[in-house]
Amino acid sequence: MAQSNPTTMFDQHLGDERPSQYHVLWDGGRSRSDPRIDVRLLEGWARKWGYDVDRRRRVDSDRADEPREQCRIAFAFGEIVEETLSYGDREYTFTTDRTPATYFELDECGDARLATWASERTLTLRELRIDGRDLVFDAVFEPGPGRVHGQWLSTTVDQTRYWLTG
Repeated sequence: MAQSNPTTMFDQHLGDERPSQYHVLWDGGRSRSDPRIDVRLLEGWARKWGYDVDRRRRVDSDRADEPREQCRIAFAFGEIVEETLSYGDREYTFTTDRTPATYFELDECGDARLATWASERTLTLRELRIDGRDLVFDAVFEPGPGRVHGQWLSTTVDQTRYWLTG
């Protein structure tokens, strides 16, 4: 697990008035178009519920061409696959890396990726807040508020209940 860096782009907007203590991302207001983001609140929420947190700077070609700092909350991991190959009198064993099966990833510009058991999508967020074990978001081009059900994503391979509106 990558260690978080306390002085990053994510936390540059702290000090601005947030709508509630549960808001992770909120509108930048009239004077600025950049969203305000408190990634430490998101990381604390994830750790409280036992989800894996990974924070790093990388390029996600679906969201941008330049590297951005990203915080990924992994709810569940795929199986580690092991394969043995024999060559002559030697035997080699290969294993896959531990990769997230379901996750929510937020970058410093307010763009997100949600990977569920059924699908994966990118979102441009206007707002993100914590509601118990869930994350509630308002995204551009999405009908109404969306909900990321952390408990379902961490325990259930249910392809119909990944996020709900309303």
